[in-house]
Amino acid sequence: MTSEIPEKCPVHLDVDFYRDPHSVYRAIKQDGNKPTEVVLETGMAYLPPNLHAWVVTAYKDVEFVLRDARFRKNMEEAMPLFAASAGDSGQGQDRGSLLYDNMANNDPPVHTALRKPLNSHFTARAVVPKRRAMRELADAALDAVAGQESFDLVQDFAFPYSIGVICDTLGVPREDRETFHHWVQTITSDAEPEILRRDAQRMVGYLRGLIGQRREKGADDILTQLAVSLSESQAVAQAYALLAAGYETSANLIVTGLLALESDPEQKARVWRDRSLVPAAVEEMLRHQSPFNLSLYRYATESVDVGGVTIPAGSIVFLAFAAANRDDARFEDPDRFMVDKPRREHLAFGGGIHNCIGKHLARLEAEVAFDALVRRCPELSVRTPPQDMEWKASPTFRGLRNLVVAPGPRPSRSGTAQSSGATR
Repeated sequence: MTSEIPEKCPVHLDVDFYRDPHSVYRAIKQDGNKPTEVVLETGMAYLPPNLHAWVVTAYKDVEFVLRDARFRKNMEEAMPLFAASAGDSGQGQDRGSLLYDNMANNDPPVHTALRKPLNSHFTARAVVPKRRAMRELADAALDAVAGQESFDLVQDFAFPYSIGVICDTLGVPREDRETFHHWVQTITSDAEPEILRRDAQRMVGYLRGLIGQRREKGADDILTQLAVSLSESQAVAQAYALLAAGYETSANLIVTGLLALESDPEQKARVWRDRSLVPAAVEEMLRHQSPFNLSLYRYATESVDVGGVTIPAGSIVFLAFAAANRDDARFEDPDRFMVDKPRREHLAFGGGIHNCIGKHLARLEAEVAFDALVRRCPELSVRTPPQDMEWKASPTFRGLRNLVVAPGPRPSRSGTAQSSGATR
């Protein structure tokens, strides 16, 4: 992929963009950091391939769109726009599923009604008691690879740990995690439409079963709250949004966060010497690595001027949180990772009414994960060469499929003995 912005031609976002989005963002910045026409060459979920859209990169412009009511999110209205923007004569509609008709893809009053049953479960106060269980999950994942010469940070730690956290949070059986994990990875990838539909249908059936069980016999969990507060289809869509986004972004943050530390040995050494720096380091990871690369879609209900560029009515728009979080008009030396100076005004969790409901859970989850890695893996380093890193083909979730690290963690007894010094 070229790092130059071609004249009178949309920028094509392909697999090179997933590997290194910031090279594209730097080129856009050099060209004035204005909203830019793009083509997403690969599809995922409800997004068809070859989708023509706009990407907004400047921090001030992203904030503007987040709060401007002329940019909307309504799945029923968006599906025809996807098809028209991709020129696929209906392929966008073929990718439809009730999974996607959740609060992230709706505006008030629907969004408000869908989010209301969940608000109290995800406050900062509500997630604090989960710390102990998170520590146990992190240690259990590390116990499984203790003493090994090396292990896969993605498959052996980040995913098992993050999936365990979200299962416990929602009330999803842990023993089902391999099943739904496979479906989520398909749905959020560039798989063929028929495969996407197949696994989306399987996910719908699985979640319907769980919601049905909660309606017959409730429990003290979020699935029960969804089952008794919403219709079946609404509960299924909400459960999917929480389940998929809830573990995928957290797992990716753990992995890319370690890569950020690894790229600056001095910063990494400071964190490994002083675990009290973990919360600040996580906050900087959120800004610097942005587990949401591009936002979920929006569409313009009328022509809107954004940063001096007119985005036509009916256009699909994506917000580049990763670019905004490294905008030098907002952050000093934005490409530098600094554990002692976290820039908390980042947009890693979006903003406006669609700010991430799980932001407090995600912060705590990452803090506990890195505390465990520092405590149990004092000499941890990345062993996979950059040229061998396979990035997921997703415009939204930026993450690696595998990452070999070494050496393996210390046995749990050693880790438990040191746990009294863990961050609070």
